[in-house]
Amino acid sequence: MALLSLVVSTGSILTVLFQRGTLPPTGIQSHITRWWHRSVAKSLGIPVRVYGTPRKEATLFVSNHVSLFDIAALGSELPVHFLSKAELQHWPILGWLATRAGTLYIQRGGREAAADANRAIAEALSMNHNVMLFPEGTTTDGNVKRFHSRLMQSAVDSGVYIQPVAIHYPDPGGKKAHPDVHYVDGMSFMDLSKRILTAKELAVEIYFGEAMSAKNKSRDELAKYAEGEVRRILESLYPAPGT
Repeated sequence: MALLSLVVSTGSILTVLFQRGTLPPTGIQSHITRWWHRSVAKSLGIPVRVYGTPRKEATLFVSNHVSLFDIAALGSELPVHFLSKAELQHWPILGWLATRAGTLYIQRGGREAAADANRAIAEALSMNHNVMLFPEGTTTDGNVKRFHSRLMQSAVDSGVYIQPVAIHYPDPGGKKAHPDVHYVDGMSFMDLSKRILTAKELAVEIYFGEAMSAKNKSRDELAKYAEGEVRRILESLYPAPGT
C-alpha cells in the first residue's frame, strides 16, 4: 500500500506538470500515462500478459469488463482514452487524475447522454487518438454480457477500425475470473487494492482480436462482431467438456 500511495503521489505531480486532459498516441503525455498504469500494476504485484497485437492507427478498442483494475492493465499497454461513468469525476484524487489523463465521460440516464458521448469519442478518434469502450456497461464475473451498440456509432461516424479485446483473470479454482478482482457496488479503489494485494496467484491476460473496419457497417453489426470475437477468445480458454 505504501508503494501504491507513492505511485499515486508521483502520478499526481506528473499530471499537474504535463497532462492536459487529452492523450495523443505518442509523446510525453502518452509515456507518462502508460508509465503510471504499469506502475500501479507493479505496485499491486499483478503480471500483465499480452497476446496478439493492437492496431497502431486510431482505433476504437472494444473490451469485456471484469474489474476496476482493467483500466490499469489495458492502460499499461495502450495510449488510450477510457470512457467512464460521470461519477468517476467526483472520486477523490483518482477522478481528477483520470480527467487530466484524458478520460471521457458519459452521464447516467440523460436523454442526450449517448449522443454526447458519441461526439466526444468521435472527436478523439478524428484526432487519431485511441478510445477504449466497455460496451457491457458494467463489470462482470467473467461471463460476457451483451455488448450494447449505441456508443459504437462513433466508429461508424469516424470510419475507423474497431478491435475486440478480451481481458481475463485466470482463477486456479476454475471460475471464469479470479474472485478477488470483482468490483462490488460501493467499493472504493483502495478497497479493491487491498483485496488484490492479498490475492493469491493473480494475473491478468489481455487478448487482442481481429480488427474490423467500421466503414459500411452498422453499429449493431460492429457490436455483434466484437461480442462474438471476445466470446470466442474466452471460450477457447475454457473449452466445453469433450472438445
